[in-house]
Amino acid sequence: MECEIFIKMCVALFIATIWTLIGVLIRNHPKTMAGYNTMPKQRRDEIDIKRIAVTISNAMFIGAASMAISPLLRSKKLFCILLVLLPVAILILSVLYVNIFAKRFRKPQQQK
Repeated sequence: MECEIFIKMCVALFIATIWTLIGVLIRNHPKTMAGYNTMPKQRRDEIDIKRIAVTISNAMFIGAASMAISPLLRSKKLFCILLVLLPVAILILSVLYVNIFAKRFRKPQQQK
């Protein structure tokens, strides 16, 4: 039984570490996000990529935290929810948030 819990903790912490590293990468290098470099230059100039990167990286950090605490639960259902479903749901919701409220992530228009 202890071995099973230890394996769960190692797997969860490994995945949480990967998610944390991806969150740090996105925050420090926002141009690595998918699709940004393939956009036309005019469209890239309109977007505040740093604000989007902070939103997505925060979602990655929250997902990593939920994965890290998941092995502490005794229930297998809650373990699966916190390890898999919650982080994926958080990431999907943050991407939807960015797309739905895209106006908030546009750079302010400079007056001519």
